[in-house]
Amino acid sequence: MKRNFFLKDTAAVISGALTTFSDLKNEVDNIIKSRFEKFINSQGIVSREDFEALLDRHEKLNSEFNLLKIKLEKKTVKPK
Repeated sequence: MKRNFFLKDTAAVISGALTTFSDLKNEVDNIIKSRFEKFINSQGIVSREDFEALLDRHEKLNSEFNLLKIKLEKKTVKPK
């Protein structure tokens, strides 16, 4: 009976230690991720998603600009 209790108690202690180390690892990962994001933001680097969104917006505005430029050129051309 004492041996069974000892094994269960030891297993509980080991389980608790593993849980604690797992939580500690998660906390360290979160701190590293947070500091990395702060560094990236301080350098003015944008994410891939933000870059793609800006690129799409630029292409749309460029198309609209070219269309308006063509319309304006047609109106300013004077017949002879």
